[in-house]
Amino acid sequence: MRSMKRSKHILWIIHFLVFSLLLSSCGKAEETGGKNKEIHIGYQKNGTTLLLKHKQELQKELEKEGYKVTWSEFNTGSSILEALNAGSIDFAGAGDIPSIFALEKGSNFNYIASEPSSPSSEGILVRKDSGIQSLEDLKGKRIAFNKASIAQYLLTKALDSAGLSMDDVEPVYLNPPEASIAFEQGEVDAWVVWDPYMTVAESKGHIILKDATGIVPYRTFYFSTPEITKEHPEIVKKFVEHLSNIGKQINHDPTEAAALLQKATNIPAETWEKVLNNKKSDVHFMDEKAVRDLQTEADDLLKIGLIKKQVQIEDYVWYPEK
Repeated sequence: MRSMKRSKHILWIIHFLVFSLLLSSCGKAEETGGKNKEIHIGYQKNGTTLLLKHKQELQKELEKEGYKVTWSEFNTGSSILEALNAGSIDFAGAGDIPSIFALEKGSNFNYIASEPSSPSSEGILVRKDSGIQSLEDLKGKRIAFNKASIAQYLLTKALDSAGLSMDDVEPVYLNPPEASIAFEQGEVDAWVVWDPYMTVAESKGHIILKDATGIVPYRTFYFSTPEITKEHPEIVKKFVEHLSNIGKQINHDPTEAAALLQKATNIPAETWEKVLNNKKSDVHFMDEKAVRDLQTEADDLLKIGLIKKQVQIEDYVWYPEK
């Protein structure tokens, strides 16, 4: 009887030790990014991320290190940043103004890299038969734009440069697809929008009255969760380095990216080639100029009243260790 009790006791100790070892090994695998570790990348339909996804070079490199990579598509900057804030994805790409709006609402993420500013990729369009020839001519006109967006910011600053304000025009709040129809049908006199919509409209004979050059910056930024920058900075570096390589390829020859964008959007590859040739797609870790421009935008948005509280951009910027 004592022998049986002793055997049971020894068996219990063995089970306990095995269970403890399993727990320890699981914890170790999680710490080091074991076989079950996943990296979730959110993306929008832009040339750099589409080509990165298509080539799978980053994915193959991370899979060799035991990571599973998944990709999730988003239609807007606000939705992709909401997912990033919620921890549903680890990486994202979006524009400058959506990121500031998200931070002002309490989101928490890190700026990790940016493309160069491309102010000629957004602007104020007028119909070819409008007779509008200057910013001053916009007074009293119906102008379509996406509310609380980079378009509203650009219009506000452009009007100010001409001695006008938003009170001098008639705003028509429409998202780009709706605004495109209203613009074509002559229901609005002008339309403030970004590429590819701007280039598509220009190809139909409409006129770019003024692009954002000299008025506001216009950048694509890349982001990650604070957790991944803290726990796996090496993966953040790999992500940015692969983006940078892809961007350089697009700068050299945009045809492959343009073909992917045509498939994703049904906009002709020729249009996309023009869009991509009009900007630089190379990606760089965050620098002082990008941070300064973002802070200026955040301060402007506060003055204009598009956000209600101050946003300190530097608090959310991640820099790689040298």
